[in-house]
Amino acid sequence: MLQTFKTVFLFKKKLTPDVYEFTFLCKEQDEFSFEPGQYVILIIPKDTDKIKRLYSIFTSDGIRNNFKITVKLILKGIGSEYLINLKQGDSVEFQGPAGVFKVNKNNKYKVFIGTGTGIMPILSMIKTHIKDTKNKFHLLWGLRKKQDIFYFDLLSQMAQNYNNFTFAIYLSREDIQEQSEHIFNGHVNIGIDKLLLNNSIKKENFEFYLCGKTSNVDSLRNYLISKEINTENIKTEKFG
Repeated sequence: MLQTFKTVFLFKKKLTPDVYEFTFLCKEQDEFSFEPGQYVILIIPKDTDKIKRLYSIFTSDGIRNNFKITVKLILKGIGSEYLINLKQGDSVEFQGPAGVFKVNKNNKYKVFIGTGTGIMPILSMIKTHIKDTKNKFHLLWGLRKKQDIFYFDLLSQMAQNYNNFTFAIYLSREDIQEQSEHIFNGHVNIGIDKLLLNNSIKKENFEFYLCGKTSNVDSLRNYLISKEINTENIKTEKFG
């Protein structure tokens, strides 16, 4: 049975025109314990009912008694409207943590593919495991436009600090004339092709972690299968 726990809303941070980071302090525990890749269930009071929404967990290094969720706000969305109207000090209830989207402990080359805010459980997993493993980590992130990019400085710093981490962002609705080291035009499928073609590693030694909207994840999974990636080496987390 999932644990229900109370938090205090601390603050929000605007990352893009429609993506915000929300930080919560745990009231009843000194340490918020979770497995990177898991999510919490936000409990929203609505009249005499309670509505639940799921959000992936993202925490800062060294902070044990609070956690963050990063959310793309949806117009008239119940969860979005509840979160954006929170005031500092408000009491907020959650359930969790929950979920089984976790990094396997093996020697395979780990490729993480996220679309939109589907990067959040992925980024949590990479940040945690990159420090204590020799595994190679590669992130492919699919977004629409350059204005949708967030946490770019964090990703760049991680790439500088850890030689086993690389990342590439693909923008499907942008035409960037001067593409950078990390930002490209097109869909993440291009990044998959580059990775498989320009690598001496055998396909069975890759492990893929996919997260995003159901339609995007299903499409990417089918694309990987068409590239002869074994389904045992494809892990997925879907939402929406």
